Amino acid sequence: MLYFLFFCSGLSGLIYQVVWVRVFANVFGNTIYSASLVIAVFMLGLGVGSYVLGTWADRRYASRPESMLRAYGAFELAIGLLGLGISALLPHLGEISARVSSYSRDAGGWYVLSASSYAARGAIAIVLLTPITLLMGGTLTLLIRHLVRRDLDAGSSRIALLYAVNTCGAAAGCFLTDFAFIPVYGLLRTQIVAVGLNLVAALGAFWLGRTSLRQATETRRHGADSPKKDSVSPRLRGPSQARTPDPGSRFPVPVVLTSMALALTGFAAMGMEIVWFRYFSILLGEFRAVFSLLLAVILLGIGIGSLAGGFAHRRIAKPAQCLIVVQGLFVASTLLGFALANAEQIRNAVTDYAARHVATGGLVSAPDWTRALAELWFNAKPILLVVGLPAALMGFSFPLANAIIQRTESSVGRRAGILYLFNTVGAVCGSLAAGFLLLPTLGIQRSATVLTTAAALAVVPLAAVAFGGSEKNRRAPLAASLLVSGVALGVWLLLPSDYVLNRALLFPVQRAYTVSEGITELIAVTDGPDGGRVLVTNGHPMSSTELLSQRYMRAMAHIPLLTIDNPESVLVICYGVGNTAQAATLHPSVRRVEVVDLSRHVLDHSSYFKDTNGDVLNDPRVAVYVNDGRHHLQMQPEASYDLITLEPPPIVHAGVAALYSKEFYERARTRLKPKGYMSQWLPAYGVPQTMILSMTRAFVDIFPNAVLLSGASSDLLLIGSNDASVEIDPGRLTTALARAPRVHADLQRLDLGSPREIVGMFVASAETLAKATRDVAPVTDDHPIQEYGKKSLLEVDEGLPPSIVDLSAVASWCPSCFVGGKPAPLVEGLDTYLALMNLAYTARPVGVARTVPGGVPTRAIAGSGYLGAIIPASANLDAVLNAAFLDKYQRATDLLEQRRYTEAVDEFLAALQLMPDSVEAHNNLGIALASQGKLDQAIDEFKRALAVRPDFEDAKRNLATALEKLRRGGPSGPPG
Repeated sequence: MLYFLFFCSGLSGLIYQVVWVRVFANVFGNTIYSASLVIAVFMLGLGVGSYVLGTWADRRYASRPESMLRAYGAFELAIGLLGLGISALLPHLGEISARVSSYSRDAGGWYVLSASSYAARGAIAIVLLTPITLLMGGTLTLLIRHLVRRDLDAGSSRIALLYAVNTCGAAAGCFLTDFAFIPVYGLLRTQIVAVGLNLVAALGAFWLGRTSLRQATETRRHGADSPKKDSVSPRLRGPSQARTPDPGSRFPVPVVLTSMALALTGFAAMGMEIVWFRYFSILLGEFRAVFSLLLAVILLGIGIGSLAGGFAHRRIAKPAQCLIVVQGLFVASTLLGFALANAEQIRNAVTDYAARHVATGGLVSAPDWTRALAELWFNAKPILLVVGLPAALMGFSFPLANAIIQRTESSVGRRAGILYLFNTVGAVCGSLAAGFLLLPTLGIQRSATVLTTAAALAVVPLAAVAFGGSEKNRRAPLAASLLVSGVALGVWLLLPSDYVLNRALLFPVQRAYTVSEGITELIAVTDGPDGGRVLVTNGHPMSSTELLSQRYMRAMAHIPLLTIDNPESVLVICYGVGNTAQAATLHPSVRRVEVVDLSRHVLDHSSYFKDTNGDVLNDPRVAVYVNDGRHHLQMQPEASYDLITLEPPPIVHAGVAALYSKEFYERARTRLKPKGYMSQWLPAYGVPQTMILSMTRAFVDIFPNAVLLSGASSDLLLIGSNDASVEIDPGRLTTALARAPRVHADLQRLDLGSPREIVGMFVASAETLAKATRDVAPVTDDHPIQEYGKKSLLEVDEGLPPSIVDLSAVASWCPSCFVGGKPAPLVEGLDTYLALMNLAYTARPVGVARTVPGGVPTRAIAGSGYLGAIIPASANLDAVLNAAFLDKYQRATDLLEQRRYTEAVDEFLAALQLMPDSVEAHNNLGIALASQGKLDQAIDEFKRALAVRPDFEDAKRNLATALEKLRRGGPSGPPG
């Protein structure tokens, strides 16, 4: 029963940790510093609490041994109450955090958070989390004190079992939190689940304590030992009763040496966890499911290893020697796991899965649980291969270390506490060193070398402990450990320096312009398959200068700014390669562009794209802020910006939901000036349709006038305004483009240079979006459901939900684009353009992204290279083009008969854009040109008609007449 209660305690503890890291990211900003701060406070609280309360438990046990269970119950109750209070306070800390934060300028002129900001954050986290984490840490040593009592030999096994049960509970908590609780209940109610588990543990402990007290009272009544002596039955006492307390200081040499060894193992273990997280973010993607599963596997492995450690001690009875061997095996298995993993296997699995989906369609139609198991196993296989054995070997450390030093009954709690404290201090140092020092400077492969070397060095203090006895052949375990770890490290060092990255990335490292690791991610710059350069972050193509990528990124700035009167201030959240920021600087009235990115590492790579971004970060109007975009907004006054643009990393990646939540949009709208705009990237791929609807719902709840535009194929844009409506006017667009020639030239390069093409971006109106999302829940801070929409690389794209595509409602966005139901002159051909856009959406799954090969259109449709790029060659264009062609051809013919030759020429040219091989159109265009006296051009048109149909008699006759008139220099009338 007691082990079950401690399982619940471990489960609740990891629920708290996972949720707190998530919520504090919303409070302090989704940065590595925020996560590191919360985890450091959490782990140090556990370590300090285990020692302080372990010492208290020893004193308490000496006078009232039967009170341990009731004390444990009181601790669990207090943890639950504190957890409840924290859950109520966390959503309100954002304003406090913003008020105590400020910027300072670094040597390069960029704005970074000041030292006082980090100090204030640290103070908030310490004040809020220290009390509860101290109690959490104390529960372990308190129960160790209760279970070990005077039977120290049996106590080592009990410590192993207790630690294993608690760690397995933590693994279950980690897994269930991200796979079940948060997706279903949200963050707040998930914390309430943790509170409920604390209450279960508390009530169970009170009941067990009451039973234990009753039994102790009965024992004393029948003449048993006094309350100050152990009440364990004599038959449970082992040979350790004969042991004498260690002489000397409060911390004898074996305790100090073993604690040092545990600090090194904690340093190596937690450091490797950070390295593994970086590695699997490249190999399997930055999905919440991958990170949760990885942590769950590590914790489960530690739990299993703890049980194995207890078993090994019972069989071998030489814990120091056993732990020495374990450290050698940990080094070898860790390096072997890295050497075996291969991205090629991952890619093949994804390809096979997709091929079976295309061939049968059965994968999509299969039950949800079947697909979920397939995705879970897809992620689990490489994780188990790389992490499984090393994680299990980690679990040996704590129980075996306790078996080494637990030599006296009076200090069981204190000694267990000092071990746990040293282990957690080492772990915190390992995580900070790996994340902030090793990975940025050495990379994954060499960081693994340093950390496994630290693990190997842990045998030095252990050997000193082991050699203090009189056992024979005591050096054999040390020699075996050094041999195994030495050979493993030696072979590892012989591998090429880019061995790990070459087997993890989707492209050979040698093909990249640069590959570098920073605090947050690994970045590479390489040539894209479709022209331009690509910024690759943790193995994922994040941004690029390819033509279609530029189209939607630049449109995010250009389209709203063209509709605002004299815009002056723009906020660009998430820099990428600088497309959006540079587009904003092209507008002549813009005086300030603020670029905010939480990764300085990304910003440092801007120069690789300066041919496209114009070295925008050195533009005097641009201010660079290294911070989380959401936190930056919290720090700004209201009505600060004319436009806020946002293009975070892929929307299903861990930590991104905070920039797509309803609360974020509420904050953003308050920072917009009256009639200011919010422009948001919305990809129609890589995420289930339900998630697209939920994200759209969050946006339209705050911007009910929103309009959905097609930036480039399936890269869509949500545009909302801090005004009653969002409308666009072709006349105003024409004027704005004329006043901003650099903007006009930029848009022309992207096939967005005319009002027709700009208005033709339309996908759905506010009414359509509201209707389509009426019955779905929005993404909120409490319910970041989009991060759980994609669990692995096996997810099949579903494309854009059909319910939010309605191009026929374009008049709601551009009322003046139509006169009498027909396109106005400034947007002539808009109906045809939209019909072709609709064909692009219906002819293939919208979620399948298309790009222009080589960055240059290979064909044009209706005069548009963009339409030629996004409409597949297999699409049936005849119906759309024929209808549009006939309409224009008839109009041109009527104008020709009315002798309105100039207008007729324009209409015939427009008709030929739709159907370039129409002999009738070429012939009649020739007649109109000849009627204007342009015989040379007319002759060219007649020849084009005959090139298509050599037996076309009208063209033959007209060509002959035109040639004769040209020879004579005759009148400029019609040829015939």
